[in-house]
Amino acid sequence: MLKTVLDWFKQEEKQDPQHEKSSAAQRAVAALLVEVSLADDQVTTEEQNALPNLLTEHTGLTSQECIELIDAAKSEVDHAVSLHQFTQHINQAFELEQKLELLCKLWTVAFSDNHLDPHEDQMIRKISDLLHLRHSEFMMCKHKVLNSQSS
Repeated sequence: MLKTVLDWFKQEEKQDPQHEKSSAAQRAVAALLVEVSLADDQVTTEEQNALPNLLTEHTGLTSQECIELIDAAKSEVDHAVSLHQFTQHINQAFELEQKLELLCKLWTVAFSDNHLDPHEDQMIRKISDLLHLRHSEFMMCKHKVLNSQSS
């Protein structure tokens, strides 16, 4: 999965710098959403249903591209090297509010099956740290998603 997304980053090098920065951040968002869905080594039906919608909403990719990304992630997740290569693009392109919105979407993926696996929690915590978010922001987003699901 990481290789597929990195290939997308390389394709962006030929475009104008502002578009490249935005597109690379979109691809990074897609990679992080997929990584959270795979953190517990199983993708539930609820996650399968939620993920393409979240990817489309945050990346601008087509439904078909989202499905291809998910398939690539499932087959290549063991080759993951680092989350830093994705979070650096987000740190360059996103303001605090955008990062918090992303964190809420990551929690949405994790809670979509009504069960928070410790690996999902750990993955989101790691991403939050790499995005330079405070622990209070991490918890705020977690509780915001939990409260929205219980309403």
